[in-house]
Amino acid sequence: MERTTHSMTGVGFAAGPTELGELRIEVRTVNGRGFAAKLRLPPACSGFDAAIEELVRQHVHRGSVQVVVERAQVAPPLPDRELLRAVATGLNELATELRLPPPVFADVLQVVNASSRGDAMTSRPLPPKLRSLFEQALVDLTRHRRTEGAGTAGMIAALLDEFALAVQQVALRAPELAVLYRERLLQRVNDFIAHHLPQSPPAVDVIREVALFADRIDVAEELQRLQAHLGELRAVLGRGGEVGRRLEFLLQELLRETNTLGSKSPDAAMAHTVVAMKTAIERMKEQAANLE
Repeated sequence: MERTTHSMTGVGFAAGPTELGELRIEVRTVNGRGFAAKLRLPPACSGFDAAIEELVRQHVHRGSVQVVVERAQVAPPLPDRELLRAVATGLNELATELRLPPPVFADVLQVVNASSRGDAMTSRPLPPKLRSLFEQALVDLTRHRRTEGAGTAGMIAALLDEFALAVQQVALRAPELAVLYRERLLQRVNDFIAHHLPQSPPAVDVIREVALFADRIDVAEELQRLQAHLGELRAVLGRGGEVGRRLEFLLQELLRETNTLGSKSPDAAMAHTVVAMKTAIERMKEQAANLE
């Protein structure tokens, strides 16, 4: 089964008839380190908070979610029918137990109104039509997040290609630099010795020092690790699913190796290439922060 990459940013809508009357549901998501849900519900939805959040969690695993439910009211709203039935049943059972007269509708309505002014009801399941409307809004949200996620993943893939080209440029330039700087350094050391030292040191000492410097500017290991990170980044994007945190970690490792590469290179042209590589990484980090 193919796993898709989702953006953490999106919006979904649904509207229609429910057990609570005509409702309009809006679900918005934005970037977040974990999962957080904020619900704005009408009084008729009292007690549905836990069921709504559980349903949202089935579709959204990371990000900040805002759920807004609006009720179309052309007349004063009637209490929830399911709530009325539950209260009536409870009052009837209590009246039978206490051997009191059965409650009338006014008694039931009074209890329901009193409870709505106090604390929210304990958790209750979503009635079928209301649950179906929430599912429609969440499916619409998922569609938007999938489309935006695919676009973001495509942008990251393009930036990875751009970064890979820069790595190739560095890989081609690095061996030339080692030879060039070894020759320059050896010439400068010999010139210094000839003008400032009464007696030349053994040639092996000079060659050893030059070799040590050439080793300090060798970037073969950094290039190898950069290639490995690039391969893993492409694999993560290809697998899909929840990729955001993994991408952020790998991009941080990519930046660390790029910084080391820049610090070891004494060449101006390569330094410019490294700056371009770091710019590409920052752009990828901005995009990856949008993915679930």
